[in-house]
Amino acid sequence: MPNSDDTLPASGPALERAFASLVNVLNQRGIQYAIVGGLATIQHTRVRTTDDIDALLSVTQLALPGLFEALQARGFSVDVTRNVRELRDDGLTTIRFADVVVDLLRPIVPAYAHVLERAITTEIRGQSVRISSAEGLIVMKLMAMRPQDQADIAELLTSYAGRLDLDFVRSELDTFTDASDPRRATFEEWVRRSLPAARPEQDAPG
Repeated sequence: MPNSDDTLPASGPALERAFASLVNVLNQRGIQYAIVGGLATIQHTRVRTTDDIDALLSVTQLALPGLFEALQARGFSVDVTRNVRELRDDGLTTIRFADVVVDLLRPIVPAYAHVLERAITTEIRGQSVRISSAEGLIVMKLMAMRPQDQADIAELLTSYAGRLDLDFVRSELDTFTDASDPRRATFEEWVRRSLPAARPEQDAPG
């Protein structure tokens, strides 16, 4: 993982304040969460540009109003009624901190729930933070499969060459793809390319 001084991109102070405030609220309220998306990818690979925050979280319906009120008190632009309804019914809602967009997601599919369960704890700028494991990020990015997601998957595989639980990724692929889905073959090709090339055997001394 990158050094803790380098785990947030140089996207301006608003991103750092938004990240610290969000994590503080989630930690204080004892919410099960995982930072996902670009900021989580940075923790596993290299610092790259990103200007938003994505968090996967599990919150009871009764706790939702209090969560959004706490975020509002920390400076986030929140419409409590709308945000509660969207997260509850759609599994996704967006809030803002200055010009920073924060997407909050609920684990509405089994794969998301498994990603949340496998989240790991790290320290970012002196704060304890729950982030998605590398395998969890790969699963979420295989679901989305946008160009940036594809680049991130390849980099995650290369960064952890041979040290990932690929059986977990494959088992999650089974939950949202069928045998004909091209993402399966593409993923296996990326895995093959990420593995260190075998060195030719040396001739035995004569």
